Amino acid sequence: MQRKLMVPVCLLLISAALTAQTPQPVFKAETPKHAGVFKMSTGELLPSSPDTRAPQALLFNAALLTNYYSVPGTDQEWLDEGMLLDRSDGPNPLEQMNCFEFQYCSTEADATQNSGTITLAFYDETIVCTGPTNGGNFALGGYVCAYDIVGLPLGAANGAIQCWIVTVDLRWGFECPAYLDNQSCYTGKMVPDQANGKLFGWSFIPRNENTGPILSKGGSQSAGIDNSFVWFDQFGALVGCFWFGGTPWANFAMKMWGYPDPDCRIYFPCNPVPIPAGDILRMTVSKPSALSTERTFTITNQQTGQEYWLIVGLSSQSLSTPTGTLLVVPSVPPSPMFMANGTIDIDAAVASGQYIYIQGVGTTAGSGPPSIANLPLDWSNSWCDYIN
Repeated sequence: MQRKLMVPVCLLLISAALTAQTPQPVFKAETPKHAGVFKMSTGELLPSSPDTRAPQALLFNAALLTNYYSVPGTDQEWLDEGMLLDRSDGPNPLEQMNCFEFQYCSTEADATQNSGTITLAFYDETIVCTGPTNGGNFALGGYVCAYDIVGLPLGAANGAIQCWIVTVDLRWGFECPAYLDNQSCYTGKMVPDQANGKLFGWSFIPRNENTGPILSKGGSQSAGIDNSFVWFDQFGALVGCFWFGGTPWANFAMKMWGYPDPDCRIYFPCNPVPIPAGDILRMTVSKPSALSTERTFTITNQQTGQEYWLIVGLSSQSLSTPTGTLLVVPSVPPSPMFMANGTIDIDAAVASGQYIYIQGVGTTAGSGPPSIANLPLDWSNSWCDYIN
């Protein structure tokens, strides 16, 4: 059954609720301040600066803010929806998010200004007023990715309201999704399907009292938002479907970014315990234009006393070695290719119409290309790239 939570956005939000449930109030927000950039790779909230943000291609934007916010209650999951536009030219369209931004307000007293934790989860597909199509939610699983954002500021020391914007940088192992379906740690994919009206889901779970999301009334790329959200309690039980009344339709503010090339996805090894010491290299890719078959690969954290090689194949694997993880089945000559000064330009036209898989490795300087007899010292992430 659907229940009305909010009256028109101009009055925004008186609530109706389940029997014996306290009505969910909506409060007037303050203008949000940017709290910083949370780097998932380090677990740190850093001051905002151009080199700590990760905005690239905008995948979803429903962040035209209202002046209101609401409070789910500690550990309650409020799940909203939207649509990922299909940017892909390849035969297997997928999306990968490398950054997102959310907004919230709090009146929870926070003398240290770092006491807050908010969990956000993302789902491949959801149905309006029902929830994820796989029956999942945060408590029961079924999400593609979920993130605990810690060390956040809440209200002022005296409990006065404060509102915040947080940018979450997912690069270097926390992209959504960060794994391929043949890897043991794979949890799902984000598949855009605008033609069939497919909706993805995302949810907001505060871990503190008196804290909740700012309401949005759309944005520059907010396709698929419905005037409702689904509520699950901390045990995964469905509380109900609540809807936003009036015009414009409302939802919870969210922005999502991905890599500029829609057919290129970064992926990483699963993290066994202990994590292989050599799975540390970071490899980036760039190309001169959207339709180019040329690529430039660069190892950005080169290690002293090493030289670098590029491995290219037409399929992927996840093979543990004594020093790290091989993520590519080497099959495209002249792979492995020497990366002078840790970088290389290649033209992948020979693989036109196919997916290719690329990984960088480091060997002892002067020892020659990697082999069974010359195992790499360090291994990079890998790229899955469709060549037009």
